[in-house]
Amino acid sequence: MSVTPAQLSLGGLALAAAVLVFTLVRWWRAGHEMPSAAAIAGGLLIGLLSALCSGGLLGWAARRTVSSLTNPLGDAVSGEGSSWLLPQTAPSGMSPGGAVATTVLLAVLVLAWRCCDNYLRARIAAGALVGSAAGLIGAVSGLAALTLIPAVNHVGDQIVAHMPFQ
Repeated sequence: MSVTPAQLSLGGLALAAAVLVFTLVRWWRAGHEMPSAAAIAGGLLIGLLSALCSGGLLGWAARRTVSSLTNPLGDAVSGEGSSWLLPQTAPSGMSPGGAVATTVLLAVLVLAWRCCDNYLRARIAAGALVGSAAGLIGAVSGLAALTLIPAVNHVGDQIVAHMPFQ
């Protein structure tokens, strides 16, 4: 199932950038601890990979987050003229194996979410919000398609190759 790509607005971009800066400043002032850094990075990664999924539930969730939360809230805060949409991104080239690896990462993050406190949960959520928006920026999705997606596809293909039903 292919999903119509969402587009990020200027207001959504401004909101995502503000959330990222706010989160990183709080992390730095709190002593830049490793668990917080891992939570932010995990959220960013799952958000970015979800935005790069061409379909499925993760792709739908990322696009829904951007189109019904990030863009409207960012447009409202940024004011008139901020609803201008950035160009659509090209397909990332994620394979079915890459989707499997992304789903495994999501399961790991859900487990981490269940095991951590509200402070780390907020870092994961902020990272996921920023990552899902960043995945719809042409330069970020292009860089991820060249570097991150081949690695995710390779890991996912290895997982699929070791399944007993092959």
